[in-house]
Amino acid sequence: MAFMRLAFFPGGTTEQWAAVVGAVGDVSSPEGRRAFAAGPVEDGWQVMQLWDSREGLEGFNREVFFPAVAGLGDRGFTQPPVVRDIETAIAWIGEQQI
Repeated sequence: MAFMRLAFFPGGTTEQWAAVVGAVGDVSSPEGRRAFAAGPVEDGWQVMQLWDSREGLEGFNREVFFPAVAGLGDRGFTQPPVVRDIETAIAWIGEQQI
């Protein structure tokens, strides 16, 4: 069973996202992350991640993401995300079921 997280950043902008990406740096795709998408939506910024497990995402956040963005201040997202977690019953990547 895969795990998906949707994180909506109210008021988030392209410039704030660029600051987040710059802070994280050039990180290869982490083991266990199957899909990632991010972009502007009405009233903010949306991020979607599909992982093999919740633990994989939480480990990446703890070890890479949170330390990288800790010092961004108002250059990063200024409001906490609205998070929706989904334990998927089924997920497909191309022709492969995960």
